[in-house]
Amino acid sequence: MTSPLLPTASFDEILGAWQSAADDFLELVTPLSQQEWDAPTALPGWSVGDIVAHVGWIEGVMLGDMDPPHEPDWSALAHVRNDFGRITEIPVDLRRSWPREQVLIELADVMSRRSTALRDGPHDANVEVVGPLGVAPLGRVVQMRAMDTWVHEQDIRDALGRPGHVDTPGAQATAAQLLPGLAKVWVKGAGAQPGQTLHLVVSGPELTAERWVAVGEDGRGRVSESGQEATTTLTMDWSTYTALACGRGDQDVLRSRVEVEGDPSLGQRTLEAFTVMI
Repeated sequence: MTSPLLPTASFDEILGAWQSAADDFLELVTPLSQQEWDAPTALPGWSVGDIVAHVGWIEGVMLGDMDPPHEPDWSALAHVRNDFGRITEIPVDLRRSWPREQVLIELADVMSRRSTALRDGPHDANVEVVGPLGVAPLGRVVQMRAMDTWVHEQDIRDALGRPGHVDTPGAQATAAQLLPGLAKVWVKGAGAQPGQTLHLVVSGPELTAERWVAVGEDGRGRVSESGQEATTTLTMDWSTYTALACGRGDQDVLRSRVEVEGDPSLGQRTLEAFTVMI
């Protein structure tokens, strides 16, 4: 049983979580057969190989790598429904013409170069750098990459029926990245008002966490590791939490697994707005 990375985690701890997630991902995907590579996943329109291509591409972007111009046949990609989807689809579609071995070579290369760059660069979590979503503190960018890699490892494991690695440093970084999103979920998603408090209990068995979100008189939600009597309490296991927060799986089925105490209407609205991962 483990816990999320602490908000005070050092850059070296965050880097260790990223390295663990990268190593675990490489270990999983490198020996895949062509049949496993082509297997569909829960991500609309994406195979296992497409996820591998995506992870390799985005780590390359962090290194400044540039792809040649490519325009997909959008008429054949009905799952792409917005501008963000188009941005992530272009590099994946480009790599669909590559043999599996070429995608894996690229992945191993960019992970190695990225590891070296992070080890040799500044070890100050607060230094500002350019990340996938713009300028942000280095620690947040690396933690976000650890989360993305770990979540995509789980996507592949789910597609192939190979559960595992749910309590690794990558999982700890994922929890640390996702949990602060509860403030937006509670206030903007559920419509909680000043004085109302959400209590979330992630019950394990692999990772446990407790968070309270209180709404202040200014209407803003604040996440803390302790709190007073809650308006609504949600209790769920770790796998249910990650699936809901990351928008994976059958959301109705997942919501049915959650124990809701207190205001049931607020609880339901919270669960309907629970996805925080892009």
